[in-house]
Amino acid sequence: MTYIKKQKIYSLCFLLGVLSCSRSPSDDLNLDLGRFGAFYTRIESDEEFEKYARVGPHSDIVVDLGKDDLALIFWRGSSYLPYLQSTKGKSYVEELIPRNGDGTKEMPDKTNSLSVVKLIENNPEQVVVLWRYLPEFIGGNPQLGVDPTKFVEEYFHIQADGKVKRKIKKGTPSIDHWRDSSQIVIQEFQLTSSGIEYLNTTESKSSKLIEKVAGNPVVSKSIIQPLSWWKFDEGKGRLISETVQGVSTEYIGNKCLWRKGVSGHALQLDGYTSAIVLPENLTASIKNELTLEAWVALGAYPWSYVPIIQQVDDNPEELLMLTGDRPLLTGEEKNEEDEGKEEEDEEDFDFVLKQEDDRGYFFGLDGYGKLSFKIRVGDKWEELLSERHLEKAIWYHVAATIGNGKMRIFINGKKVGEKRVASDDIQLSDKKIKIGKGKDRRPIRPVRANTFSDSYALDGLLDEIRIYDQDLSEHDIMTSYEVYLANRELYTEVDMDSRELPKGENRSQFGAYYTHLKFYDVWDNLWRFGDYPDVVVEFDNNPSKFIFWRGAGYIPMLANGEGQWYSNEFNETWNKSGGEGCQEPMSDKEAFTNHAKIIENTPARVVVQWRYPLLDVNRVMANYNEETGWCDWSEWYYYIYPDGLAVKSMKLWTEGERNHEWQESMAIFGPNQHPEEIINTKAALTMLNLDGVQVDYDWVNGPPESVEEPEGQSIQYINYTGEYKPITIGDFEWSDVYGGELTEYAVFPTWNHWPVAQMPSDGRYAIYNDRTAHSSLTHVGPSVYKEIKTGPTPYYQKILMEGMTKLKPAKLVPIARSWMQAPGLSNLKGVTGSYDKSQRAYILRKSEGDISFTIDASRESPLVNAAIVIKDWGDFKFQKMTVNGNLENVKHGFVRDTDGSNTLIFWLETTKIEGVEIRIT
Repeated sequence: MTYIKKQKIYSLCFLLGVLSCSRSPSDDLNLDLGRFGAFYTRIESDEEFEKYARVGPHSDIVVDLGKDDLALIFWRGSSYLPYLQSTKGKSYVEELIPRNGDGTKEMPDKTNSLSVVKLIENNPEQVVVLWRYLPEFIGGNPQLGVDPTKFVEEYFHIQADGKVKRKIKKGTPSIDHWRDSSQIVIQEFQLTSSGIEYLNTTESKSSKLIEKVAGNPVVSKSIIQPLSWWKFDEGKGRLISETVQGVSTEYIGNKCLWRKGVSGHALQLDGYTSAIVLPENLTASIKNELTLEAWVALGAYPWSYVPIIQQVDDNPEELLMLTGDRPLLTGEEKNEEDEGKEEEDEEDFDFVLKQEDDRGYFFGLDGYGKLSFKIRVGDKWEELLSERHLEKAIWYHVAATIGNGKMRIFINGKKVGEKRVASDDIQLSDKKIKIGKGKDRRPIRPVRANTFSDSYALDGLLDEIRIYDQDLSEHDIMTSYEVYLANRELYTEVDMDSRELPKGENRSQFGAYYTHLKFYDVWDNLWRFGDYPDVVVEFDNNPSKFIFWRGAGYIPMLANGEGQWYSNEFNETWNKSGGEGCQEPMSDKEAFTNHAKIIENTPARVVVQWRYPLLDVNRVMANYNEETGWCDWSEWYYYIYPDGLAVKSMKLWTEGERNHEWQESMAIFGPNQHPEEIINTKAALTMLNLDGVQVDYDWVNGPPESVEEPEGQSIQYINYTGEYKPITIGDFEWSDVYGGELTEYAVFPTWNHWPVAQMPSDGRYAIYNDRTAHSSLTHVGPSVYKEIKTGPTPYYQKILMEGMTKLKPAKLVPIARSWMQAPGLSNLKGVTGSYDKSQRAYILRKSEGDISFTIDASRESPLVNAAIVIKDWGDFKFQKMTVNGNLENVKHGFVRDTDGSNTLIFWLETTKIEGVEIRIT
């Protein structure tokens, strides 16, 4: 047997800016060390911050070097800058990137809300730890100075012989620089009983060559010489050239993405950061005639007005009033303004903005995808909208003309709009010419007032933009369109990434893995994450997955084999600490603070932790404590088993009113998915109780009035069109229907402000199926499992079971009983312990000798699969398990517990309604 030495890990203090230990802790944590490997733990200390810490037992990482009493420790008390623990004391690894936040010099991230560590790899040869942090930010509520392009990722590759390779990647404005493998600082050092011996440091350098991407054949013919012409035929780099007057400018945005165009190359814009800004004097010769021409292919419809090309004053939007009925938040009552409205006024909620009165011209699209031509003529700001909208992923030739008192819009050479205006000079703006992006705007179709102005760009492809100081005739417009038809076969299939929700690696093997889920390229380019930001859990004989993806703020998703996603939502509160609207993990659009990490990963079970604060879209934190820096924080554990089901233990720390939301039944849709294609409207929902009584509910003509029957309901089954359907099981104290916020789009209320959307809004109605969106069906109210209402870290906790299944609703009753009325244990020998409902597992502790016990299954308390967790297993090997005397080939695995000791986990797949005798050798 290997001897496992007990070592005490002491608290830390800082003296004269140098990390050292100057006092003994009040609470020592004993850890079993002596075997190379790593494990999660919580380093307790007598530091003041520890008293208020809203973290669970897996907040720190210990890397056991296996000899010489050495451990490399990533601790919250230094915001995870690691230190070497040895018999001679503690030595911190060099801080190569200075950190300055809302905490102390020693712990710059006061609550580690913007700092996290994850154990990426843990095997006998190597341990890999990821440390991700924001080095510079400002404290307070909200936290300021949080920039997605400035996060740092450090990877520590730790070998069994104590050698460490540290790779440091700094955030960059350009995604190309972020992905450049040479943009990494590499530091190598040796961990010894005498301290840290630094061996070598290699600085980063840029080495990427810019290669031109392939384009289509170039169409060089022009019917009439334009005043300005952007061909977008560079095909590489970030420099954009205007070819008539010879002006070049640098592309603004994450990445200058070149595609095959209608002629040569086209430029793809990402919908958020992309813009081209040009000198204002390029169009100085324009007097009383103007033609604007371009080719455009949309990836998604704009959130609001967005230019193809413009030169306007772009005066900021001015909100005059709110109109229509404002949907209330959960628990919110009508205020005086709402009470004063006429009951018969059922107008949709909207913003009333001051009418635009700009100078210059605008040619682009509105939020419905209709072409918009705006211009100041005759001292009046005029607008003309096309009679139809553009479809997605189709190349269109578009043009707008003005002259002789007439505005016109054309699509593919045909006139689709006309308006009489003054026959007068065009009043130009003295501002810059802009392509693809204009002023900040509020998205159209808001749900409530908590949709704010922000910066948006065109999402799609642009090619062949031209400006003429003439009013081109209808014949000229048609001829100009027809010139490009020579390449029609080459651009009929638009050169854009397909947009489908991520699928993972499809390993078809039970287990969890870190990965970098891809969505579509222009959206992927918005992020600064390395190779391991996301978590996927797969199964052996079940095509469904659990997906923890940054694009959804790591809000856990269930996905079936047909790519149909579902989520049971999260904790949510409203309007706390000066916040506006929903305070929830949805609001962390950039995944600054939300994160997920794998705690256990064995053939017997997977455990994934998800942590997040409750904040609004302006990052105002709920129930914020200025003294401690803590707000409402949630830490959820997903105990996921090979049968495709998970029990989630949901813990929420709060000093506020305990009126939080805990569950909402949400269907998630990718681009090109519609709610009524994913959810059967007939018998859309089934509710059951533990007696097997079931009631079906339809959404054929909209939501039902209620879903309260049958009495004592504990099972919810949602009838997806795919083979596997989402289920939720728990002790439901109540249930209701999400019956409001309906539009013409679907019989289910549907919004697209989340997931994926990078917009400050907690409610925006879906109009088309162009974007990722979600619908809600019901709420269920799980009962409180545990709670503490006083002290420095008050919390309450609830539990639910969820998963995807192809079983019929009635077949779920034994599963629900086996968890909610789990059979007890008797005749325990060699172990002590009992059933833990929050883990769906029998949690036992080994004492001595062989192990045996009986699971007292019955018809009321059946055994439907069992997880058995045996702590303090020591260094014994597992040989066999018998069930009622028969040898069972059970799935099993070992993990290191938070004290470093061995824990053995079994998964027994069986169904029994009578006593089951278990023997373990």
